[in-house]
Amino acid sequence: MMTFSRRDLAALLPAVALRASAQQAAPAAPPALLPGKVYHSAEIPYTGNDDKKGRRFFLGTTHTGFNLETHETILGAGMDTHPPHQHVHEEILIIVSGTLDVHVEGKTETAESGSMVYFASNVLHNAHNSGTVPCRYCVIELRGAEA
Repeated sequence: MMTFSRRDLAALLPAVALRASAQQAAPAAPPALLPGKVYHSAEIPYTGNDDKKGRRFFLGTTHTGFNLETHETILGAGMDTHPPHQHVHEEILIIVSGTLDVHVEGKTETAESGSMVYFASNVLHNAHNSGTVPCRYCVIELRGAEA
């Protein structure tokens, strides 16, 4: 059996206390699980202005741990979505009304009402409303394991 003096215990006590507090620290909360429900349009306000306004319907995790976000944007005539950019997650755009000139990897194609656009991972993209009326589109962001 090992014996410890008071001096030994006094020297060990801070290290033991630090280790115990680290083990008791609350783990990070997991992302919120998405509930099965209807997200009513009238209950989700827009932010922004007539040039560009949007609203997030939801952001959360499916039962398999897949992170998913949906939002809607109304882009004014003559406006760009944002400067060309890229990101790891994929996106699906659903054009509800109006048209968008979609730029993907240096190519431009017009997407009219009812069309869908898929932006693959790390693909340089943006869009421009070259029409005379606002363009309304929904975005589904497939965020995967990254939030």
